[in-house]
Amino acid sequence: MILKLLRKYTQLSDEQIVEKYQSGHDVYYAALLFERYNEMTVSLALSYLKNETDAEDAVMESFEIMVADLKKAKVKNFGGWYYSVVRNHLLKVKRKREKHSSVDLVEGYHDSAGEDTKFESIFNDDQTDGDKLIDESLKELKPMQAKCLQLFYLDGKSYKEIVSELKISEKEVKSHVQNGKRKMKIILENKNVKSIDEIS
Repeated sequence: MILKLLRKYTQLSDEQIVEKYQSGHDVYYAALLFERYNEMTVSLALSYLKNETDAEDAVMESFEIMVADLKKAKVKNFGGWYYSVVRNHLLKVKRKREKHSSVDLVEGYHDSAGEDTKFESIFNDDQTDGDKLIDESLKELKPMQAKCLQLFYLDGKSYKEIVSELKISEKEVKSHVQNGKRKMKIILENKNVKSIDEIS
């Protein structure tokens, strides 16, 4: 009986399982989805965190976030949605672990933590419009500014990692991140995004 039940649900598409989960909030269905994408989640966690224990913790935390957020989320493509959920959580874990600031280390420029968090939310937006807005805005920046913002916000790399990859000084990396961020805010305003909150 149990095997028949498992076989029945494994034949369902992701979206069909999502629908069943959202209709009754039975964690069993969320667990089915989690199992389907477990290999991807573990691989991504190891790639970001470089530590097996931290990765295991992050995988389970991602599942808990998925269980909570999926109850009301409008999901057309579960795989893409869940990838964004996992990636965003890993970025937060990595930044918290490394304890580096994206603003206060920049000489001569100080932004409020709240404002920087709002700016970062643009890059953590898992909606299609948010992705399109990022791509369009990055193209209007100088190449090195765009590259540094992408590595820092999208790839979750530290200043030292960016220095190693781009072969430039840490001071230059910080400058590109901050100047790129300032210019991107202007670009967003020109696109009629009056507040960063509107796209977060």
